[in-house]
Amino acid sequence: MSKSKADKSPIAINEKTVDAVISSLAKHPYLWTLIACLLLHPFYLGADENVPANALLIETTLFLAAGFFIIYNLFRSQKISLAAAYISSAVFFCINFFLTVKFSASNNKGSWLFIGGCLIILALYYFSNTKRFKAQLFSLMIMAVSFMLKFYYVYSTSVYTRQNDVHTFYGGNGHAGYIEYLINNKHLPDFDVRDVWSFSHPPLHHIICSIWIYVNEKILGIGYDPARESLQTLTLFYSMAIIITAYKILRYFRLEGAALYAPLLIISFHPSFILLSGSINNDVLSIALMMGAVLCTLRWYSAPTLKEIMKISLCIGLAMMSKLAAAVVAPPIALVFLIVFIKKFRTDGARLFGQFAAFGAVCAPLGLWYEIRNYIKWKVPITYVQEMDETVFQYIGSKSFKDRITDFSPMQFKSVFEQWSYIDENGNLGGYNEYNPLIALLKNSLFGEAVNENNFVQPIMIKVCTVFFYFSAILAAVCLAALIICLFVKTKGYGMQKTFLAVFYFELMVYFYKMAYDYPFTCTMNFRYITPTVIICTLFFGLLIKQIGEKISYKAEKTIGAVYLAASVIFVMLSIMVYYTICTPYTPPQA
Repeated sequence: MSKSKADKSPIAINEKTVDAVISSLAKHPYLWTLIACLLLHPFYLGADENVPANALLIETTLFLAAGFFIIYNLFRSQKISLAAAYISSAVFFCINFFLTVKFSASNNKGSWLFIGGCLIILALYYFSNTKRFKAQLFSLMIMAVSFMLKFYYVYSTSVYTRQNDVHTFYGGNGHAGYIEYLINNKHLPDFDVRDVWSFSHPPLHHIICSIWIYVNEKILGIGYDPARESLQTLTLFYSMAIIITAYKILRYFRLEGAALYAPLLIISFHPSFILLSGSINNDVLSIALMMGAVLCTLRWYSAPTLKEIMKISLCIGLAMMSKLAAAVVAPPIALVFLIVFIKKFRTDGARLFGQFAAFGAVCAPLGLWYEIRNYIKWKVPITYVQEMDETVFQYIGSKSFKDRITDFSPMQFKSVFEQWSYIDENGNLGGYNEYNPLIALLKNSLFGEAVNENNFVQPIMIKVCTVFFYFSAILAAVCLAALIICLFVKTKGYGMQKTFLAVFYFELMVYFYKMAYDYPFTCTMNFRYITPTVIICTLFFGLLIKQIGEKISYKAEKTIGAVYLAASVIFVMLSIMVYYTICTPYTPPQA
């Protein structure tokens, strides 16, 4: 967007200030995101119903102080007169008072926070002047608005809503029971972890959550329920960390313009990351660490230093310490290690071998100590996965795997939401369980397991969800085609990096189908197991646009880039419509 209007405005933010802010955010993006989450934390404590009584007073005071500070600085810098300063202050105070009254009377304060936050972000973007960091500023605006949507989702979503294997905090099992056990006992499970659901998971995420709850409840004096609801502040941060890492990966490939913004838009507003922002199980932390390992591997390939490989070892080790399935990222990284070792064996073989030894010395103990402990104490297999009984409603093993993956009957497309069988009021079994992995993947990637027709009172939203499903399916197919095409088109300087990401993508897909084969239940066909595929596929479309510019013509690059950008904007608008509606309580029209 042109900055000419902002340049002429007396309230434009000068270039030096904008550049300094962007430079600081670029140097420490994870830290600043964590600070933002921690600053928001006391004002909502994870949910709408936990907003403290004095939150509005504090927010209004801070907002007034910020406004008066800006007006004062405009006067002091002689951009406005003293009379204009007084008038502006009075008008600002009246507007703030009016909005505060309306906000206080609203039944949906979260909607105000979301819309107001987005307007502030857009205003800051419009009035910011920079020549050096235009791409960074626009990318920052995209990620900031996506943060507001995720915050709105967390604000409106309970720790018991749309969760996976969480159960309840007083139930003694599930991820919530695991966290509660650590809080109450202050030690790891001292029994065979196979006896309690979810206790077989490695404990990093659960330890962090237990410390968070203990500090909030026991030290800060927050109540029992709000302290547990506030766990979503952590998962909100983890989800945004994934977006930041994805942006860094996109920039690693020097993508610019539509090739950068289109993938970033899709990643930032993809429903899987919205759902993960409110999910208090161990998925989101393990994914954040996995993507950190991917980014560090790309950097290590460019400059194979000990410091960078130790970052990889920490990311993989801690990811596996959150969820053992995160080990799926290790084979493609090992492939990169092997190829670099072969290429540089004669010149740097000894140094690289030392790096690999240091890598293993950190990664293996971090990633496997809990499983080894359980094996020694109770003979729990290292790769143990808890299984469900075949008598549960969602069992789909009665169909052969071949029939499941080849059946694309129209019946499965009558609803774009994932299907589950149920018992009706007469005690009869109704509906069916989603059984085709590909169809389940497409449905689950947008709506998860729990979003369905019941979430939408307005009939128009069912049509919006239908459009969203088919549009996203086409976009996913195009991105996959771009991935395949890019593999056969030589790219100067990025051949190995493309191979690495493509191998990771196809390994995730094989892992997904193997899970569907080994564990024939609808819940195993969940997109949360392979969310990195969103980042990889959209990245490859961006790479394809860049390659078109290099090998065909600048005009072709601009045309295809514009189409991709338009498609990404449509995707974003549909995603916002769906999840804004899900988060917003329905108010029937008054007679």
